[in-house]
Amino acid sequence: MNIPHPNPLTTAQVENHPLVDDVNAMHNEQLSPIERTCRRIANATGAPIALMLAIVVQFVWVVVGVTTHWDPFPFIFLLTCSNIAQLILIFVIAVAQRQQSQHDEIRAEADHDSISRLLYHQQLQDQILLRLADRAGVDVSDLAPTVQTLLAAATA
Repeated sequence: MNIPHPNPLTTAQVENHPLVDDVNAMHNEQLSPIERTCRRIANATGAPIALMLAIVVQFVWVVVGVTTHWDPFPFIFLLTCSNIAQLILIFVIAVAQRQQSQHDEIRAEADHDSISRLLYHQQLQDQILLRLADRAGVDVSDLAPTVQTLLAAATA
């Protein structure tokens, strides 16, 4: 007869575990309002719709400039506006990349902490299982070299 576990863990309980850091929330708390704005701009300009919009605007500008002679070839005004936008976006993208780098560092530290806790927990479980096997009189001498090798690698 299969007896269900009295308290099965749900996904929400696992994700909201007290030992698991919410790296995204930690990173967002560290951002200044200017950095948040830069991130929104970088996300918007990095979207495919922004690329399509830039292509359409430039294509329309060239057609209108040629037909009306308002901004004829070599399209000096278009180039000036484009260069100004590019200069601004260079710094916005640099800020966004710095933010991503900081987020990656926070994520790496959180992952390292989580993995360290898991490995320590695993070592404790191994020791408990060996003690239980010893008390129960189960011969685990064939596993001892493997366990010792694993523990030696973990403590090195």
